[in-house]
Amino acid sequence: MRRARMKTANKIKNFVPVIIILAVSLAAEIIFSNFVYLAFVAGKNDVSDYRPLGSSSFSLSEENKSFDFQCTGLKLNSISFTVKTADENALDELTTVNFYVFDENSTKSAANARSERIAVGASPRRATVYLNSLGSASGIIMDFPELEGEITVYDIVINPTYQFSFDIVRFAAVFVLLAVIYILKSGTGKQLCREITYNQAALLSCALTCMAAMLFWALCSSSETGSRIAYPLQIGAEHYQPYIQQFDAFMKGQLHFDVQPTAELLALENPYAPSERDGIYYLFDRAFFEGKYYSYFGIAPILVVYYPFYLLTSSLPMDSTVMGVFALITAVFLPLAVIEWAKLRKADIRPWFAGICAIGAYFASMALLIQRGRTPFYYIASAAGIAFVSAFAFWVLKALGSKKLFARIACMALAGVSFALGFLSRINSVLPAALIIAAFVIIYLIESIKAKKFGAFFAEMAALALPVAGAIGFSLYYNYIRFGDIFQFGTDYQLTVANASLYETGAGGIFPSLFHYFLQPFEFSAQFPFITFSYLPLSDYGKAVYIDSSFGIFALPFMLSLLLAPILYKSKKISKNGKILLSVSLLSLVVTAFLDFCLGGVIFRYTADISLPAALISAVILLEAVSIWQKECSANAVKLAKKCVLALVGVTICISLSASFMINGNLTAYSPDFYVAARDFFVFWS
Repeated sequence: MRRARMKTANKIKNFVPVIIILAVSLAAEIIFSNFVYLAFVAGKNDVSDYRPLGSSSFSLSEENKSFDFQCTGLKLNSISFTVKTADENALDELTTVNFYVFDENSTKSAANARSERIAVGASPRRATVYLNSLGSASGIIMDFPELEGEITVYDIVINPTYQFSFDIVRFAAVFVLLAVIYILKSGTGKQLCREITYNQAALLSCALTCMAAMLFWALCSSSETGSRIAYPLQIGAEHYQPYIQQFDAFMKGQLHFDVQPTAELLALENPYAPSERDGIYYLFDRAFFEGKYYSYFGIAPILVVYYPFYLLTSSLPMDSTVMGVFALITAVFLPLAVIEWAKLRKADIRPWFAGICAIGAYFASMALLIQRGRTPFYYIASAAGIAFVSAFAFWVLKALGSKKLFARIACMALAGVSFALGFLSRINSVLPAALIIAAFVIIYLIESIKAKKFGAFFAEMAALALPVAGAIGFSLYYNYIRFGDIFQFGTDYQLTVANASLYETGAGGIFPSLFHYFLQPFEFSAQFPFITFSYLPLSDYGKAVYIDSSFGIFALPFMLSLLLAPILYKSKKISKNGKILLSVSLLSLVVTAFLDFCLGGVIFRYTADISLPAALISAVILLEAVSIWQKECSANAVKLAKKCVLALVGVTICISLSASFMINGNLTAYSPDFYVAARDFFVFWS
């Protein structure tokens, strides 16, 4: 009987932490959802302050973007209103509304100004904004500076009556977070960390990164109408993006687009000079050669996504679907590559720590942000490039970790195919990998000569090189039959904002490329998600095409791990060949940034050419540095270092997610409901 009571008591005891976490989560959510009322409104809102404006309705347009109304003798704390577009078919969008409060002396006070982004669409939407007058307010101005079209604002209530709020999603998120922290801090959690294997760490890290990729796939696809594109095309090919135009051309047995240039364009002596095309219709940013339009984008996305999708559905994918495929490839292979490095080195590195570094590398790689690129066909090339580079890195490391020759050859062949597809997606995205693998092959050859293992070396390198040689050979032939020059990829014939044939490299691009691609910071914003791209041109760059808002890789804290490279250079644990590969890896980032700047300019999709290899190198440096510290430093110092890495990864995740939710810059639009939901989820104090 006593034993039975003890078992019952133990069972109840096991539920105590769950009950405590549940209670804390419940209390936290009640505070979060009602924070503004509890902090600013409770005790200040008299029943007599409730002021509905009755039947007042305000119609606004691009010519009349603001209105005002009186609220004499009122201590202001909030205002609610309903807004909808006049057009019943208008798409939902975000717009900014500014509020200006007049005090008792009818003076507009900047201290009482408030700006808020709200969702506007054909369906009525209710919004509440919290304001604060210094004294009794005499009037309010509502201004919609970004307004396009017509909207109606009605059902306005000053100091609306309080309504209790509760966000079940945030409550669940807080509960899970607290539960995970408790488990990790408990003896069970510590035991799990000790016993977790590399395979389990890989599975968990991939699960998290794939969830993030799918979240942003949903975010980016929310603004698209329809789920696929009918083929044959229902309207002229000129109305579609280059990948679809090129697919259509292939299906019709030709290389040029099925679009007839205008007579005015054909008559131009130099159509590549933007000034000469002024006022003439043409397909922007396509290659134009001998009276025909071509694509200068690589064809790998067409081979990997468009053709399989067409064979399965008899239609073509939307842009977000293509981006989603490559986002998933990156989300799988990038963490696996980091884990594979840790396994390959056989250093005293815990699998859980390798998993943390793998997650940090993914969020630092810009894979999420690339999904948000405006005019997606530009970013499909970047998304495909980083996806195939991730796969390439994994298969190379997998080959090096395999003991059987056949497995090594098979993995090297898959690495070669991945590199080839990356090359056929965006050449600059594989440039760092090309420089690193070239150095690796030379070192591997020398080591094979010393060990007298020529057969294995040549078998593995042949498996790696054949797909790459095939892709390069195909590209040269493809260039020749289109443009009559094996080295002409079509970039000199772009109909873009400048004459691309005039671009050139020069020493003057060294410092600007280092600043924009490595050092340029984010800017902070007062509105969610609190950071934006920065626009910081250093001078007149002359022939650089894009000088757009962007940021450098060091704005993502995980990349600061690159600065730990001297630890590896000083360590005797790292071989001479390892230090050579590290040097080439770091140099490859600088070379790629320099070429991108000189031949393109500044925009964040170019930064993505170095962000993924930089994230991989950062993860490797962290793993190696911690391994070195475990041999040379005290246990407490190593524990502190690991906590710093956890903080570094955590801050990187926050910044990466914030950047991915931005609505400015060259970012595609998404459903405003996503923005409002995300803002209300995180910004409980506003």
